[in-house]
Amino acid sequence: MAAGLRAARRRVIGAAGGVVLARGLAGALPALPLAVAGGAARAQDDKPFSPFITTPNNTVIRMLSIAAVGKDDHVIDLGSGDGRIPITAALKFGASGFGVDLDAMLVELSNRNAAEAGVAARVRFERGDVFAADVRKATVVTLYMLPPIVQGLRPVLLRQLRPGSRIVSHDFPFDGWQADASETFFAQEKNNGRGGDSTVFLYVVPAEVHGRWALSLPGTAVEGLPAAPAELRLVQFNQFLEAELDLARQVLPVRDGRVAGDRIRFNTVLPARAGGPPAVPWQFEGRIEGDTMSGSARSDRGAEVRWQARRTARR
Repeated sequence: MAAGLRAARRRVIGAAGGVVLARGLAGALPALPLAVAGGAARAQDDKPFSPFITTPNNTVIRMLSIAAVGKDDHVIDLGSGDGRIPITAALKFGASGFGVDLDAMLVELSNRNAAEAGVAARVRFERGDVFAADVRKATVVTLYMLPPIVQGLRPVLLRQLRPGSRIVSHDFPFDGWQADASETFFAQEKNNGRGGDSTVFLYVVPAEVHGRWALSLPGTAVEGLPAAPAELRLVQFNQFLEAELDLARQVLPVRDGRVAGDRIRFNTVLPARAGGPPAVPWQFEGRIEGDTMSGSARSDRGAEVRWQARRTARR
């Protein structure tokens, strides 16, 4: 076969219930010797699967770059095809890697490619169902799959991945989850060499903070902060928060709430004690550790205090 790998990987269950067998052409990475797999993969059951269409070489680099992959990262590619994403992560970014694919021939090819690239000690591939894959060790997960697969993997990934882990999806975003970053660019290898646009979507797994939190302020005379019990109520939509602060039986609006990995930030206006200065805006930032969080708050007048919170209810 002339310019690379040609193998059908998976059946796609269409919206009308029909079965389509798709094929893709793979070009070799310039610095990566790719062996050639012969024959076609066969689907094992009636689950929906994505066709094997290789990720263009420049898209691989952009996916790993947008996730800021480095030597301390472990990249897991679900539906790893010929293995180019984990192998490139090791060769060019110094990371370790792992890939899962249903097609035994592609898995064999990927492990051979890793050996030929000299990264077999840091990168390996296994045959398996992406929905059953163990991704707990991943700091970065990469995907190039059709929308039903991407959507189906979302709860699997959020259940297993630690806050701050990054997910990069090529071309197909998660519905209802706004990407933390995205890039669109031209990829010459797409459409059998005719070229086309690629878009990569970056998602940072947020810590789960939904619920009620007992918030402790220092109760000092700093800018007249009131010494009173406070309850922070958070409603979470992925990385975004709707919130309010109940302080001394006064409900205060909380704005610009955001979770980035295990970090939280939000803004509110705190009332002053009797005789104190006028109420001023405060910016809260902190780190989340399960059912506790703590950090610092700064006023627009330059004052800074420490705060901490403990979750009292998840509703």
